[in-house]
Amino acid sequence: MNPERTVVFDPAEHPPSERQFMLSQLVVPRPIAMVSTRSPDGVNNVAPMSYYLPITGDPMLVGVTMGLRESAELKDTYTNATASGDFVINVTTEAFRDQIETVAMEAPSTVDEFDLAGWTPVPATRVSSPAIGEALARLECEVRQVVDLGTPGLPFGEVHLVIAEVVWVAYDAAVCDEQGRIDPLRLGPIGRLGLRTFLRTVDDGAYFLPRIPWSEFVENQKET
Repeated sequence: MNPERTVVFDPAEHPPSERQFMLSQLVVPRPIAMVSTRSPDGVNNVAPMSYYLPITGDPMLVGVTMGLRESAELKDTYTNATASGDFVINVTTEAFRDQIETVAMEAPSTVDEFDLAGWTPVPATRVSSPAIGEALARLECEVRQVVDLGTPGLPFGEVHLVIAEVVWVAYDAAVCDEQGRIDPLRLGPIGRLGLRTFLRTVDDGAYFLPRIPWSEFVENQKET
């Protein structure tokens, strides 16, 4: 980084919205969890969550950060997931690309986002929340822990880190290679960049690097 061109950002000098904006610009690309839930009143809900990460394989845990609406009310996804104890992460792929912002709208809780996006709700296998029929892959999740973080009551401040166990995984065989492994190019996930910018997985945008064991690396160094 050239000191003469360096721009600095002191979090103490900026409001919460700008701090989150900075994180969203630089912590990229991010996977998008297209989370589907159902309210206690039976209304289906879908929302894209890009503050999302895998945690561990035993148990198989993921974390999804769920904040507040701009009105400072709890998001429907969080309310539904904590009420039912479960949700479905539908992997965001090409099938969802044109409707990501549609289901990101802060619609009233009485609105079914499946209808808004034209997607098909289908029963999940292990959880009560519906899955998206058009999804090429899904993770069915049961809530295990909620960690409350940030400044309570403040949009871009209060968040709830929902830690959930993946209890069922299903994916279309079409996304697998000849060895039966999931091929990222056939899956075609879409990632989140800053603002309203997204990233598609395309052939010339992906590359492979082998992981070399340390002992082999040292031996190769000796030979050179």
